[in-house]
Amino acid sequence: MIKLIIKYFKRIYHEVTELSRQTGRCRYYHLWDYLTAFVRHGAHIEQYTGGGFWRYSNAMRSKCLTHYRRLALEKRYNSPADVHYFKNKPEFNRFFKEFVHRGWLWLKEASFADFKDFMTRYGSVIVKPMDGKQGDGIRLLDYTGQSDDELQRLFDALVQEDVLLEEVIVQHPDMVFGNKSVNTIRVLTACRPDGKARIMKAFLRLGVGDALVDNTATGGYYYEVDQETGVVCSGGTSKAGDLVYVHPQTDIVVLGFKVPRWDEVKATCIAAAQRMPSMALVGWDAAITQDGVQLIEGNNSADYIGYEFVGSNGYYEKIKSFMEGKE
Repeated sequence: MIKLIIKYFKRIYHEVTELSRQTGRCRYYHLWDYLTAFVRHGAHIEQYTGGGFWRYSNAMRSKCLTHYRRLALEKRYNSPADVHYFKNKPEFNRFFKEFVHRGWLWLKEASFADFKDFMTRYGSVIVKPMDGKQGDGIRLLDYTGQSDDELQRLFDALVQEDVLLEEVIVQHPDMVFGNKSVNTIRVLTACRPDGKARIMKAFLRLGVGDALVDNTATGGYYYEVDQETGVVCSGGTSKAGDLVYVHPQTDIVVLGFKVPRWDEVKATCIAAAQRMPSMALVGWDAAITQDGVQLIEGNNSADYIGYEFVGSNGYYEKIKSFMEGKE
């Protein structure tokens, strides 16, 4: 524990030093300001530096969703008894089956015959480790007419790894940005106990390069989407906190991009939120195809980075106001 604390303080010192070079202010000013922001508002160092928290007045900071405020909201509004639906991929796919329009197979529940039939039917499938986080271990698996012995060895290895297989999603052509991942929309919803749900914020997630997922952990960018129009209304933000208005890989201008099937995206996420009001704060990842909209997953932990780092701010106050019935 002591080593972790020392490591974190070294990181803080390094990041405020880099920030001071950008702002021209003394590093010790930023160090003191960050420690104050941490104590008063629960802000982590990445929010202070990469998320621009250092720019805000104390009044504005009081309105922002920070790491510790996120934890407090989840503790208050998300039922621990239902978290497993979001932690366990097969349980999510079953419970929200009307929003999951793709074939899938959990190998812990499958026979070799099931596996062979699944691979033969789809040809290429996505492999998702059950305990994977931020896209770790996700990969593409191709069926190229292997012998039964080769398939049996592959099946045995995948069962030991404990993975979920899913049909490859063919996304809407307007959502293709030259990268290999399916580019999704993260829609953050709040749902009151009376079943009234509202979209709090939405952002377009664009992957980069050969990564099969579109999150910032693999180099992706997030762009805020206007809830009414479905048009991208902000620059893009990466894990490093830089701001861009084009997709880095293709030079396509993303600001002003119109998300296809936007009304369907909103309706799908609202319906999913109302399906389980006991989990009041959820971030839904929606994929858009030629045929419609489907959910990739739901995230039971409110993405405070998406809320506060991308585009508009002040979502702690907005979420509290809605959940308390003030609007």
